[in-house]
Amino acid sequence: MPKALTPIAIANLKPRPQRYEISDPGCAGLRVVVFPSRKKSFVVRYRFRGLQRKLTLGSCLDGRKQSEPTDTPEFDTPLSLAAARELATKALRQARAGADPCAAKQRRRQEERAAESDTLIAIAAEYLRREGPGLRTLSQRKADLDHLCASVLGRLPVAEIKRGQYTRVLDHIADNNGPVRADRCLSALKTLLNWHAARSDYVSVLGRGGRRTSIRDRARSRILTDDELRALWKAAEQDGVFGAFVRFVLLTAARRGEAAGLKRGELHEHGTVWIIPGQRYKNGLDTLIPLSKAAQAIIAAQPERGAFVFSANGERALGGFAKRKTEFDKTASVIGYTLHDLRRTSRTLLSRAGISSDIAELALGHAKVGVRATYDCWQYRPEKTQAFEALSALIARIVNPADTVVSMRKAERRK
Repeated sequence: MPKALTPIAIANLKPRPQRYEISDPGCAGLRVVVFPSRKKSFVVRYRFRGLQRKLTLGSCLDGRKQSEPTDTPEFDTPLSLAAARELATKALRQARAGADPCAAKQRRRQEERAAESDTLIAIAAEYLRREGPGLRTLSQRKADLDHLCASVLGRLPVAEIKRGQYTRVLDHIADNNGPVRADRCLSALKTLLNWHAARSDYVSVLGRGGRRTSIRDRARSRILTDDELRALWKAAEQDGVFGAFVRFVLLTAARRGEAAGLKRGELHEHGTVWIIPGQRYKNGLDTLIPLSKAAQAIIAAQPERGAFVFSANGERALGGFAKRKTEFDKTASVIGYTLHDLRRTSRTLLSRAGISSDIAELALGHAKVGVRATYDCWQYRPEKTQAFEALSALIARIVNPADTVVSMRKAERRK
């Protein structure tokens, strides 16, 4: 009668050019598979409803001395000989009872894959893959979701995460990165969970509220005074690409990201018109900006290094705003403002230049609302052209007040 296998006998099995199997007389159906790569695994062969079946139990545990298992052995883990015999015995008992062990293992794998696919990090990755190309603020959304997924919640199935757990993670973000960042992460999380809920039977545990700051309280009203605008403009004229970018933002009232991402392919009609594609614009619509002569001159002065107008190398849009602005502010000697305050300053100057509120709002790219959005299809290009030229002229008068006085005196003498 053949002797039962031992851990030493398994360790002594040598690889061959082709895989081969050795039966274990100590356990019916249990076999050791030896591969040419020197790897060894346990399998159990059995018959189920007249068909020959093979169930892979797991790899053979390394080492000649194997202690008895202290925990319940599991499939697809390194197994000792004793653990493999225990799993094989259970599988044969299950087959005799009318249940296929292979089918049961396959179901367990499918459940595990389903659980893994419903983790917060997996759902976030799927959301960014499907919705990311259409997001104007993709990099910011990804950064906020990465911040959340880096926490202990990232590997948990969303169906198991409670509202309190989200709150504790957001509290941690608020303590370390500030309440504004926490609110931005909360907004990204709500969008993600609502997106997942619309695609499955999941119900988001996040209700309304939960913000740590008030958007109304955080709303800014800062605009540059004439002296500040003059100092900023003079410094920008000497500051290379970032200075050109700052002046362009003031002349077009564009948002920071829209101006920084300006591509030469977005310029039309010999560079007199800038059409911002909808995927880069806040309202999602293609937006036409007639460029004033001053704005055209700034673009023409930029070296053609690549696709982007404002860029260090032409290959990537201008970035690193915090560092660039810090250095720029030292020269300009203007403090307490953000780049978005330049857009608010330009909007205020449009009103100061005599442009009606309706035209000024359209010049800023704010969408029409109500029935007007449905029935008024006029692009207001002539009116916006006039508005931006008026803005450019007013900025020129503020920046160079002496030239304005001289021009007025010459006009009086001609009279």
